Amino acid sequence: LSPLLFVLVNSFNASDFNSFPPTGFSLRWYQFVLGYAPFREGMANSLVVAAAATLVAVPAGMLAAFAFVRGGFRGKGILRTFFLSPLVMPKVAIGIAVFILLIRLRLFGSVPSLILVHAMLSLPFAIVLLTASLVNVNRALEEAAMDLGAGPLRTFWKVILPQIRAGLVVAAVFAFITSFDETEASIFLVRPANITLPIQMFLYLEQYQNPTLAALSTLLIALTVVIVVVAMRFVRGAEVARLVARG
Repeated sequence: LSPLLFVLVNSFNASDFNSFPPTGFSLRWYQFVLGYAPFREGMANSLVVAAAATLVAVPAGMLAAFAFVRGGFRGKGILRTFFLSPLVMPKVAIGIAVFILLIRLRLFGSVPSLILVHAMLSLPFAIVLLTASLVNVNRALEEAAMDLGAGPLRTFWKVILPQIRAGLVVAAVFAFITSFDETEASIFLVRPANITLPIQMFLYLEQYQNPTLAALSTLLIALTVVIVVVAMRFVRGAEVARLVARG
């Protein structure tokens, strides 16, 4: 975590370029970040895409996790490897491949296509975490609920869902942050109208070398901390630690 301290300190640098130690204290870079229209537009696009990708990745990850934990079909290992392959494949290769596909389908540059790609990249995290949660579900409680007349949907809502709540929350956080932070694949898939914040930061870095991005990065670090703190209010710390260790 120590490199984050240098980012934080540099964000208050009074110099016109990145230098360490700082030559003075200034808040002008934060003022510039909040008033810079491309960053605001990129932030809005990133939030929309990340939220939509999370809404796609978590339910899809839930269905896949159920298949891997409860299913007894042949080829399950191969299918699991296929779903988890975005974890090991270079993001640049994924971006180029999807770019060629979208060009042929005439869907390049659309927001739905960007959402689907981000959901695909977030899906492995959802599958791993939800699989770890479903493995620990008490099947006796499910059987008792169904013996008492509960149908499959009610059993899932009343019995299974409370037991995997930690997995759902952590999976959603991982999926959201993965999508929000995605750069390598997205750079091949965006147009000026839907450029996300990481791409805007990359384009800014090509032209300017000042503490603006340090200030923006500090704000994003603070946003991440807020997301994690809010998520932890819905689950217990011990549950998260156990889930991550098993995942």
